[in-house]
Amino acid sequence: MQYIEDFDKTYGHEEFFQRFNTFKYWVDFVRDHNSGNSTWTAGINQFSDLTPAEFKDQYLSSLLIPNDQVTTIDEVEGVVPMADIDWRSKGAVTPVKNQGQCGSCWAFSASGAVEGWAVAKGGKSLPSISEQQLVDCAKAAGHGCQGGWPNKAIDYYGQKGACSESSYPYTARDGQCKQCSPVFTPGTSGSGQGESTLSGQLSSLPVSVCVDASGGFQSYHGGVFSGPCGTQINHAILAVGSSGNYWIVKNSWGTSWGASGYIYMTKGKNLCGVNQNLAWVK
Repeated sequence: MQYIEDFDKTYGHEEFFQRFNTFKYWVDFVRDHNSGNSTWTAGINQFSDLTPAEFKDQYLSSLLIPNDQVTTIDEVEGVVPMADIDWRSKGAVTPVKNQGQCGSCWAFSASGAVEGWAVAKGGKSLPSISEQQLVDCAKAAGHGCQGGWPNKAIDYYGQKGACSESSYPYTARDGQCKQCSPVFTPGTSGSGQGESTLSGQLSSLPVSVCVDASGGFQSYHGGVFSGPCGTQINHAILAVGSSGNYWIVKNSWGTSWGASGYIYMTKGKNLCGVNQNLAWVK
């Protein structure tokens, strides 16, 4: 009942017992996982009333991958670690946002890359730009809440300009494209793959990354995530830094998920396919 109150859940009578049993599964999972010797901790969050299959269906089936974007990378060996960097401390990362029940991760990943570019390369104060603009208008980049692709979304901003969040607020649903006045126009997208590419680009600005967020992502709460997950890309997020043996990655599931909305991902293993599809602003 406390969980229902904390996360503002509403269930019908029959659904209540189904959700209770699923919630109990996650409570037991968190206790068992955290009693082991893992590099990361699990926790209860807004997804703890969903089965893994429901979570995947509702939140991870929305990234549309063009055939020419599908890549496979072997595990990376012998990469020289870059110096630690955290773009949050450099004023290039907006607060964690929440995409809600809309498959717009691609838009949030792209907007974060452009926001970071505005500070790191553009010399501007940190803007918060509109993801809804992409959801409604960037038809060449995706299909709104049904998914899209970050590098094509960056290109849309580069062609049409990026409007502010305040002038085109997020609604978490598909809508008609509206007119708005761009606050700036970024460059076009660059794209690549591989750990050395991610490392090199992160030294200059935040980078859009795509991952397989099934498996441990659903219950991640903190620590250095080491799996389990596969490499079937289904979610887009934003790498904002590197420290020691892990990447610092911003998600778009609000601050009640993960480490206040972030996940720290082990380097050197192409974990969850994190090195496979990279995009940034040139």
